[in-house]
Amino acid sequence: MSQIILDAKFTRPALVQDIIFSRKKLALISSANFVECDICGKGIENGFSITAKSISNETVFFCDFHYN
Repeated sequence: MSQIILDAKFTRPALVQDIIFSRKKLALISSANFVECDICGKGIENGFSITAKSISNETVFFCDFHYN
């Protein structure tokens, strides 16, 4: 599970991910991108929080205005 956090003490949004330790050696591939609302195009840099939903096996992003 990942969370994007915007806090006054951070100068940029922070991506926080849960870490799971395993005794097996695993290859881990990870990437992060800035996201924006799929409806209006606004994002964290505009002061909006972004929520991701899976709809029909596709990830869709909503700002807090369009999510409710």
